[in-house]
Amino acid sequence: MQDIARGAPQRPSRPAPAKSAATNTAPRRAAPAPAPASSGADPWARGGRDDDENNGSAIVDPDELMQDARDLMGAMGAGDKIAFYGAGLVVLSCFTPWKETAADGDALGLMSTGFGAFLLALMVMVAIGARVRSAFPNLNPVVPWMAQLFTTFLCLIWCIVFIKVSSDTTLVPTPIGNAEMMNSSPSFGVFIGLLGSVAALIGAFLGLKSKND
Repeated sequence: MQDIARGAPQRPSRPAPAKSAATNTAPRRAAPAPAPASSGADPWARGGRDDDENNGSAIVDPDELMQDARDLMGAMGAGDKIAFYGAGLVVLSCFTPWKETAADGDALGLMSTGFGAFLLALMVMVAIGARVRSAFPNLNPVVPWMAQLFTTFLCLIWCIVFIKVSSDTTLVPTPIGNAEMMNSSPSFGVFIGLLGSVAALIGAFLGLKSKND
């Protein structure tokens, strides 16, 4: 058996597969194209924002407004401050009830003829601010004083007339219950406006006195 096995022809061995000389490599990606250069200005640049602000932008810095208000109040004398705050009190009072009627109830100053006092008080404040800040240097200084005194007197008279007109003592039935009430009566808002008008007038006279001294 051994002799037969030795004499049998041997099978040739299967050659091993040849290794690839070059290793497989992934294809390279092409570099992205450069972005085109922008010909316009950068909208996020600080210089562009400054140019927009200088070109009449509607946005106003609150710090500048606060500084202007401080400068205005610092330039005012004691009499001017009393007159300014008194006129401001009249403006605020117009947002409160000025009259009470049996048919419609409470009526705000802005929703009644008290709107005239609201406008006059604003004119007083504008006259004081224009005079103190010298907004019109070519204007005679007497004109702002006369405008302040005239509008203050007119505002005071307006409040007094409003109280007189709003007083209607005719008794009418109340909407609820069997009681009776006046047809119309002035409310607390008009009395606050009257107090502010008196304060504005006193402040105007104090301002004139300090100017003469």
